[in-house]
Amino acid sequence: MTPNEQLPVVSVITISYRDATGLHATVDSVRSQSYPHIEHIVIDGGSGDHVASYLRTQQHLRYWQSKPDGGRYDAMNQGSDHASGDILWWLHSGDTFADADAVQCAVTALSKNGTRAVADRWGYGKVMRRLDGAPLGQWGYMPFDRTRFALGIRPIPHQAALIGREIYVSLGGYDTDFGLAADQLFMLRAALMAEPDLVPAVLTDFDASGVGSVRPQSQHFADVRRAWDIAGFYPYGSRGKSRLLSFWVEWTARTKAAIKRPARGLARLLDRRNSR
Repeated sequence: MTPNEQLPVVSVITISYRDATGLHATVDSVRSQSYPHIEHIVIDGGSGDHVASYLRTQQHLRYWQSKPDGGRYDAMNQGSDHASGDILWWLHSGDTFADADAVQCAVTALSKNGTRAVADRWGYGKVMRRLDGAPLGQWGYMPFDRTRFALGIRPIPHQAALIGREIYVSLGGYDTDFGLAADQLFMLRAALMAEPDLVPAVLTDFDASGVGSVRPQSQHFADVRRAWDIAGFYPYGSRGKSRLLSFWVEWTARTKAAIKRPARGLARLLDRRNSR
């Protein structure tokens, strides 16, 4: 076996629905990667003949389909079922790798001994949040703090997370009944199995216009508390104590957000006046 053959295979799974422009960008980004062992799987929710025709021309794809599915997490599970890689990486339509060496950088961090023995490990890096192409800043909290992650105040950017195959199989995929935050539930359960490896680099550019980026704080923290019950983990030991502290954290976060909104409005008003 050559050194190149010892490298882990990375399965990149892309889900898409009615986003032809974003899908093209993601497919091009995956194809531009320097890492030699990538397989790309696309699960489109049935966006129309034009998308199916485009995917049909992409001969490098390991697998693709364009038909109705049961939502984002059902689509992610379907894509994972078609993956054969040692590492699974979900990169949604519209999201792209930060540069041509992003996958190589992540694999180097996860595969510290330079072999394919990564199936029982997982990790994450950072993302650059973008809105209409403009950078909004990096996201990806390091070092990893399981308590703060479980509290919902240091979430993991799912677009920059790599999951070993054995961990994915052990967890049984994503909970399709949980709702929008099933990715955070999945990674909480992964964190209870193994400490994540950290990649101190921006791995992906994340389209921040999605529904998961703009939902109310109340929904976010309600999902956090539901995740504890499913995972069987409470960051402060008991369910009651953890919930009490969670409500305090939520109140603090909502208060800060309420203060920032008028401050941002005032700043915009002053900018307009100064520009006259």
